[in-house]
Amino acid sequence: MPNIANTSSLSFFDRLKATFIRPKTYDDVDLNQEVFLLGDEIRVPYSNGAFSCVLGKQRKGKELWICPEFLLDSSLEIKTQTLIVIDPENYFKQPSGFFRLEPGDSIVLGCGDELQQTYFHFPKNVAKKHLTIAHGGDSLIFKDLTEDRGTYLTPLGDNLEEEKIVSQRMSRLAKLKEIYGGPIKILPNQEALKTIQEINDILDKDASRPLDDRGRPGGLVLPPDGLAPLIIGDLHSQVGNLVKILTENHFLDALEQGLIYLIFLGDAVHSEIDGEMEEMENSILMMDFIFKLKIRFPSQIFYLRGNHDSFSEDVSKTGIPQGILWEKQIRKLRGEKYKEEFDRLYLNLPYIVKSEQFIVCHAAPPKAKVTQDLLINTYRYPGLVKELIWNRLRRPGYPAGYTKMDVARFRKNLNVTPETPFIVAHNPLSEDVSVWLDAGDIKDHHIVFSGRTNQISIFFQIRDKMVPFVYSVEPKIMDLLNNM
Repeated sequence: MPNIANTSSLSFFDRLKATFIRPKTYDDVDLNQEVFLLGDEIRVPYSNGAFSCVLGKQRKGKELWICPEFLLDSSLEIKTQTLIVIDPENYFKQPSGFFRLEPGDSIVLGCGDELQQTYFHFPKNVAKKHLTIAHGGDSLIFKDLTEDRGTYLTPLGDNLEEEKIVSQRMSRLAKLKEIYGGPIKILPNQEALKTIQEINDILDKDASRPLDDRGRPGGLVLPPDGLAPLIIGDLHSQVGNLVKILTENHFLDALEQGLIYLIFLGDAVHSEIDGEMEEMENSILMMDFIFKLKIRFPSQIFYLRGNHDSFSEDVSKTGIPQGILWEKQIRKLRGEKYKEEFDRLYLNLPYIVKSEQFIVCHAAPPKAKVTQDLLINTYRYPGLVKELIWNRLRRPGYPAGYTKMDVARFRKNLNVTPETPFIVAHNPLSEDVSVWLDAGDIKDHHIVFSGRTNQISIFFQIRDKMVPFVYSVEPKIMDLLNNM
């Protein structure tokens, strides 16, 4: 009889079920050779192995790999129970989609899932619901859901080429070190001043921004055609998270090849971690790093202004005046001339990026009708700027926030379709995740946050669709890079 000591809080019928219904059993299979499933369900012991999974008749469907998530620590050891589901045809060559499975997670693979179809481009002989994979920690449960198509499972063994994957990541770490000019540490003062002056000169001549009525680059960015955007949310001084993003999924390779561009949604500075909110050195390092990237890729890096991109006394967290501390540390470390260049930088930053595929800003759409001309001439409209970088989604306790109607109006004002994704940062809706799709029950309105200490989310364009990627944080990645 099953143990029912912990069922006293269940209903009468649930207690009956717990007493008389046996736990489901599966066929246990030690997967050391190919197995064909057709409506079958098996449990496979799991010990950091990897599997090829072919969906469809006679192996003519779609091959996916289920393999460990490859994390680097300072000793180069790979230690994770998290699995990723990838398309091996693309994953090792170019930025491409993947799904993560942590213990307790499950996924139903099939062409009926819109995001999977975008990532994997399933052929017609893959069913809408084809295969379920459940990650039980010490085992994986596979269930084929088809009657006439089937699934082939094969252990990958040495075909996974783990050493090659690690080698690629290490080469990208080395490339970042080369771009920065050495270990990623706070720049010497003279080099820092020269760097920010060069950044301001670049921003003064930014051809991607229509000129405002002063003849200067305005508040709106019209990004380059033909390149895929990578959108990064608030980083809040987590420099390692930016290194992780750039060295994953061929992003740095694609950046160097001129295939993608990066949009930072602001607020790269000011830690939100308890005990670190008064510390400003990592904020200085973060901006040094972003400046170096902008200098290396001047037409492919865009930084939008957020509410924390300021020395204002209004910028605070749990009573800590981060804006004031930021100004004090800049002056103390770099001097008055550098601080003046930072003032110039903040006046130089844009607020909105608009393309046919998406609209992004730091925080919120305006709550009134705007025109493209207003967004170009943001310097004349401080109230509009405040909304773009400060406002939040309307929720209980925040009645002044923006709504579905505000998002719809903003899309209409910018002459994009009602389905155009509108992506913001600034307003995480919970503590445990880092991306919120259709946030506030507003279709195609997403919030992304890249400054967590447990996971990192971004958006990237695949086949003209903006899709989220979620990565695990690698706490030792900065030590690994700087000690190379």
